[in-house]
Amino acid sequence: MPDLVAACQKALLEYDGSTVEERTVRKDLQDMKRDSLYAAPINKYMDGHSAWYRYSNSDFSICNLPMSQLEMTLLSDTIQMLHRFNGLPKFEWMNEVFVRFEDAFRIKGDVGNAVCFSQNERLIGIEFFNKLFEAIVSKTVLRVKYAKYGKTTKEHIVHPYQLKQYNNRWFLVGLETTDRKHTSIKVFPLDRIKNISLEDKLVYQEYEGNIDDYFCDVVGVTVDSGKAKEKICLKFYHPAADYVYTKPIHHSQKVVEFGENYYIIELQLVPNYEFETILLGYSDLCEIIEPASLRNSIRQRALKIIERNKNS
Repeated sequence: MPDLVAACQKALLEYDGSTVEERTVRKDLQDMKRDSLYAAPINKYMDGHSAWYRYSNSDFSICNLPMSQLEMTLLSDTIQMLHRFNGLPKFEWMNEVFVRFEDAFRIKGDVGNAVCFSQNERLIGIEFFNKLFEAIVSKTVLRVKYAKYGKTTKEHIVHPYQLKQYNNRWFLVGLETTDRKHTSIKVFPLDRIKNISLEDKLVYQEYEGNIDDYFCDVVGVTVDSGKAKEKICLKFYHPAADYVYTKPIHHSQKVVEFGENYYIIELQLVPNYEFETILLGYSDLCEIIEPASLRNSIRQRALKIIERNKNS
């Protein structure tokens, strides 16, 4: 028992710096022998006044959990699928987890490139992803050097909340604070970030609520807090109508009329640049019924497209 406690102590110290007492080890041994848990064949052998513990079956391991063939196949396919995620930033800890799973469950094999995400693998700034992720998890304030297109680089103090993906780009969402105590939610494209550093001495400000709700009334990542959501009525003609029906533009979308060659849908949202760009993508297969302001904005952008692409 002293040897077993010492081995547990050493392992825990290396893992998280904690310790364990002998009575905890003894209780764990009893729990391991329970049929409802591991049914471990742990036997006690006496050598004089010393007690020794070992598995009666030297091949036994609690890692060799009983699994059905179906469960083994599903787990194997899942792990192999995770290996094949193309375009996602690589987390070093995931590699270790995969190795441990494969070793513990004797999982091998290859399902090929069964899953492929449409990602921008060469996105500028993706090298900051891991550091930003760790700052969000550890709730650490950041100093972000950021430059808008055509603008000079500026520093921002940011309390990071989320890494958000939209249109094959990654964005950092966080609360920006200034010397004037002004705070506001900001969205920083990773490809415009020049550098980040930790501000450990600053107190991290939690976001009150769910950060996903901040984007609830928009499409994409552009939020104008000064605008209220409004009813949008759109008429889509086939084949675009079927595509929009099966792939809604926004969670508020509902079909209010099914025509022979068209669908009319309604949405409740705040129109922004990303939303307009989606509508322009449907070109002559989409008609804006209301509001008039959105109809006019789309018309003006369409006229610019015509002007810039007309024959010389």
